[in-house]
Amino acid sequence: MSRLAGEAGTAARFGLVGVIATGSHLLVAGVLLGLWPGMSEFVANLVAFLAAFQVSLIGHRRVTFRRRGRATRFFLVAALGFALNNGVLAALLAVTPLSGFIAVAIATLMVPVLTYLASRFWAFGEPP
Repeated sequence: MSRLAGEAGTAARFGLVGVIATGSHLLVAGVLLGLWPGMSEFVANLVAFLAAFQVSLIGHRRVTFRRRGRATRFFLVAALGFALNNGVLAALLAVTPLSGFIAVAIATLMVPVLTYLASRFWAFGEPP
């Protein structure tokens, strides 16, 4: 198998795990907000992120990269991705005429590429 095909397979598995983790995130946030209508969306989002992180870590260890990786590094990558997504979204809404959906789509599509690269080469890279 060529190196490019192998990398494409890894990226596809990363995307699949990401879709499952994102679904977990939305499910947890929805349940929390449904059970406690007065709960802050930011608190629900944080708790959902932490739950989805577990799904993501296990999925990337077992499916995407097929190696243990460094959980601390991966958490840092995930947390920075979470912060970057919110930062990009806030900036787009504040300084551009883009609609909310377009801004969300741009932020959402930008971050996975960066988190894939950081996960692939830093958090789950070959040990030294």
